Amino acid sequence: MKVDSNPFFSRASQFIEQDDKFIKLFSPEILTLLKTEESNVWGPVKILRSSPGGGKTTLLKIFTARILINIQQQSTHDAQKKAILDVLTELGVFDHSGKVLVAGSLLSFSNEYISLEYLKLDDGQKLRLFFSLLNTRIVLSILQSVCITKDIKFPEDLNQVNIAVDKSAPIPASIRSLTNGQQFYDWACKLEQRICQEIDSIHEINTTFLEGSEGLFALDVLAPANITINNIRAVERILVMLDDVHNLTKTQRKHLITGIVDKRHLVHTWVSERLKALTVDEIFSEGSKVGRDIIPIQLESFWSKKHTAFEKFAKSVASRRVVTVFDDRDDFSVFLSENLDNQTLRKIREALAVVKKKINDTYGNNQRYKEWINTKENLEIDNELDQLIEWRSLEILLYRDKNKGIGGQTTLALDEVLDDDDLQDQDGSDVKDAAHLFLNKELGIPYYYGIKKIARLASFNIEQFLFIAGYLFEDILTIAIKRIANPGIKLEISPLRQEEIIKKNVSPKKYTDVINLAEVKNFLDSIGQFCQSETYLPNAWNSPGINGIAITMKERALLKDKVLNDPQHMYYNLTKCLATCFSNNLLEFKLDYKCKGNVWMVIYINKLYCINYNLPLGNGKFRERNLKILLHWFNYGFKQTQTPTV
Repeated sequence: MKVDSNPFFSRASQFIEQDDKFIKLFSPEILTLLKTEESNVWGPVKILRSSPGGGKTTLLKIFTARILINIQQQSTHDAQKKAILDVLTELGVFDHSGKVLVAGSLLSFSNEYISLEYLKLDDGQKLRLFFSLLNTRIVLSILQSVCITKDIKFPEDLNQVNIAVDKSAPIPASIRSLTNGQQFYDWACKLEQRICQEIDSIHEINTTFLEGSEGLFALDVLAPANITINNIRAVERILVMLDDVHNLTKTQRKHLITGIVDKRHLVHTWVSERLKALTVDEIFSEGSKVGRDIIPIQLESFWSKKHTAFEKFAKSVASRRVVTVFDDRDDFSVFLSENLDNQTLRKIREALAVVKKKINDTYGNNQRYKEWINTKENLEIDNELDQLIEWRSLEILLYRDKNKGIGGQTTLALDEVLDDDDLQDQDGSDVKDAAHLFLNKELGIPYYYGIKKIARLASFNIEQFLFIAGYLFEDILTIAIKRIANPGIKLEISPLRQEEIIKKNVSPKKYTDVINLAEVKNFLDSIGQFCQSETYLPNAWNSPGINGIAITMKERALLKDKVLNDPQHMYYNLTKCLATCFSNNLLEFKLDYKCKGNVWMVIYINKLYCINYNLPLGNGKFRERNLKILLHWFNYGFKQTQTPTV
């Protein structure tokens, strides 16, 4: 065992200067995002969006020139790199001989660009300064990536890189006569230095030296067809990736996105930003829609439609961290035991006896339920938890039938005898899951454990998964140290311990860090309390329970089209709160869901927050509430006896 620090608390994107470590932690499963028919890798501009920790930067870094060359050179003797190379070959990054076809460069936006907005310049001058600075850095970045890809020294060998400039193109006059990489390098360095000097100057800013900088001309000038080495085209494709666009001002972001999308440049361009960069209107519209010129990829939304794929991705990411600590293990899930400890088994046996007695005392003398009870008595199940769940689910179904009308669960006449077919019709997996949840809340029988549940708890955000797994792995590391003195200790965590760690450490800490606005926390608590009140009705009518609410699409249109334009509107602050929750992955939503003769915007709670209220983890069941009720929750919190009705 080799431990410097918990590898689950390290992000692959942090190791940009440590190529091997970055690649070692990289899971090619994330490339699934680009392998769909809709994504069209080398087609329209891609805009990657997610809440913090979605994996955007990690995805972009794998396409940078230095990483690609590392993969190319070492894939023959490194299985991990060979696996990545194979997927990238499918995407057209390598050809089948292993040749790199793409020169990728990555630029991140820092606060330096925002500082341009504070200069004493008019809006047009600020914009020209912004694009001038960005153009110089794109030029330098592309030149460097080409040199790395072609294995020539940067900047020493830039004279070998020939650049054919279309002199009729709308580009600055000062670069029309440039013919090679060295000249472009010198031009970009001098201009960048001049811009930075002007920005840092205590005197009035002079922008007269700027020319033709209203757009990203660098994305056309340094097109692949224009760049040759020894009269041979240097690379097939050039990819410029612009990361952290959310750090720009709204004006800068708007002109950048518009300039990239509308111009349809000759260099492939990808953009990455957090959801918070979207306007509230865009958030309620799920961002930009797929079109001829743009392909937005919202990471959490993508994974939410591919549950199994996200679980596979999460397990792959976890495995790459496990092997950095243990030489003989590469599967995180083996540490997460699903075998219950003796204390829990004893509690289950006691509960089973209590539930059986309660059912027999309450329903045993009723001829209508004899066959249902006998069926459960005759079940041959070795697993004691499964036995208890079977009986607890029977108790739910018996309560439903006896209290007909609550939830409208049955249509049989009360004087009919229920047979085994009736039981099978009603006793589905949803009821059993509800029974397990009831047992968790009533008796503390573990529910939130195992790799599948932990992947679900992540709400399709890989950083949230690593956050949860990291706290669990802390326990594993502690056990591993104890095993040095006592080799007989099992290197695994019981279900009870897994749930204890998640409930006591992970969920509270996560939301202390994220929810810094009292009104946001109060609103989420209101939704959670409401969902809990509906989930734990004795008849479990909405089994396995609900973890979401819904408003009509008509009400959503009101928020989007009217409320957002009127800060004085009674729903304005509620709408802003919803947008904050969406952009931070505290709530997720689905549009145009048809149910009960209406069309809904369904709003689900982040799964990690569900733990606070013992709610189920799957999306599906929800309750319809109107804006009047949501506003009441926002202002006063959830009070079951005081909440206005729909």
